[in-house]
Amino acid sequence: MKDVRITISIPCYGRPERTKRSIQCILDQDMNGWEAFIMGDACPDFQKLIDSGYLQSIKEEQEKKGNIIHYFNAEVNGGGCGYKLINHAVENATGKYLVFFANDDIILSNHFSHYLSEIENTQYNLVYYNSNLAPLKADRNTIMQISSIGHCDIIIKTEVAKKLKPHSERYTHDWDFIYEAALLGNHKKAKSKQATYRVMRLGSQPKIEDID
Repeated sequence: MKDVRITISIPCYGRPERTKRSIQCILDQDMNGWEAFIMGDACPDFQKLIDSGYLQSIKEEQEKKGNIIHYFNAEVNGGGCGYKLINHAVENATGKYLVFFANDDIILSNHFSHYLSEIENTQYNLVYYNSNLAPLKADRNTIMQISSIGHCDIIIKTEVAKKLKPHSERYTHDWDFIYEAALLGNHKKAKSKQATYRVMRLGSQPKIEDID
């Protein structure tokens, strides 16, 4: 098998139909050579998906295309937005670059190739993009500060991600991770304004005028 270009992490709890939708988003990508960690956080719904044979069937199908799918359901719920599962994906990723995906969101079919476009064959450790806030029908102008950037906006070199402190149960664990990566330098905001990641739910609904 050829080298894996990109690894994606998807921690899952509840939302069974949205989980299947997020998996389909990965299967619809316009490139091969990817690796996906699809992980249940001791989720009964996710266990049903495993027991149905669906995940095993797509795993075998994708192997023929040069893609890798890992799936499991944790024995104990870790909580904290699935931080233990994210750590597992980071520790075990084999792709050269790493991206993150929440199981209730959507990525467009060119998401992998889009995020790779400004980091592959460059000196950058991390590149961040705008994301789309679907409930507000607005794009977020991502900036490098807390509450203005998250996992969904970044692609990071895997070897760098593995050197950072593990994610914690802190609500800001994604910002802690991104901030530590940024301190290493060699990061940039992508030139492209396209938002290929769509956030489908928002915990607190900000006003339209509050979105950059």
